Amino acid sequence: MLGRHRTRTVVLTVVVAAMAAAGFAFYPSHGGPTPRAAANTRRFVLILAGASGQSESGKFDLEVAARTESLTSACMKSHGFRYLPRNPHSVVDVEDASDFSSLDYARKHGFGISVFPHFAPETTAAKSYLKNLSAASLKAYDAALAGCVDSSQRTTEKQYGIPEANSEWARVDDEVQHDRRYRSALETWSSCAAAAGHPARSRLALITALRKQYTSVMAGIQGGDHVLPQDKLAALAAQSPAWRTFHRSELDAAVATFPCSQTADRTYVSIFLQYLNRES
Repeated sequence: MLGRHRTRTVVLTVVVAAMAAAGFAFYPSHGGPTPRAAANTRRFVLILAGASGQSESGKFDLEVAARTESLTSACMKSHGFRYLPRNPHSVVDVEDASDFSSLDYARKHGFGISVFPHFAPETTAAKSYLKNLSAASLKAYDAALAGCVDSSQRTTEKQYGIPEANSEWARVDDEVQHDRRYRSALETWSSCAAAAGHPARSRLALITALRKQYTSVMAGIQGGDHVLPQDKLAALAAQSPAWRTFHRSELDAAVATFPCSQTADRTYVSIFLQYLNRES
C-alpha cells in the first residue's frame, strides 16, 4: 500500500474547522455523475494509487481548491457579501506535499512528516473588506460563510467525483492487499528495510511509528492547548534538539528505504491497474 490515500476535503476544511454548516444549499441536484465527474473520479483514483506523477497530484489539489473558492464567492454574493476567492496556493501546499517518488524529496523532507507547510498569504483587499464591516454584519458574514463553504465543498466533491474515487480506490486497494504478488513484495520491502537499518512491516507501518514519535516531540515543543501559527512553530522546532534529532532520523529512514519502496511501489501500481482495468 502506497499510503497515498487521503480525502481531499480534509485539506480544504482546515481553513474553516469548527464552523458548522448554516444550512445553505448552493449546488444543483441531478442524478448520476456527469461524464466530467466520472473522468475526474478515475483521475483521482490513479492519483491515490500513485499511478500519476506528483505534478498531476498537485494540479488536482489546486483545481479542487480553486473550484471551491469560486463557488464560495458566488454563494457569498447571493447573500449580499463580497468574498474574494483565495489563491489556491493559500489553501494547498503542493510544494511540500509528500512525494514518495522523489529521492531529492526524501533527502530534504523525509516522508513529509516534519514538514511545516507554506501557504500564500491572504490578500490585503480581503482583510480590508472585513475590517470595514460592522459587528452585526461581520457576524452575518461568518454565518453565511460557514454555509457557503460547506455547500461549495460538497458541490466540488460531487463535480470531481471525490467520494466515488475514494470508494473505488478502497475497493481495488483491498484486492491488491490480498494479492499474493503484493504480499510477496511487502515481505521483500520488509527485508530490504531491515537490512537498511529500519525494520518495519511496511512503509506505512514505518511512517505510522515515526508519526507517533513526532507527535510526542511536537507536544513538548508547543506545550498546552494553544495552537501556534506554522511559522512560529517552525522557528521553535528549529531550536529544539529533540525536533532536530527526529528530523534527521526521518530523513535517514526515508533515504535508506527509498530503493526498497520504489520496487514495492512499482509492484503495487502494476497490480492495482490490472484490477482497476479489469473492472472498468
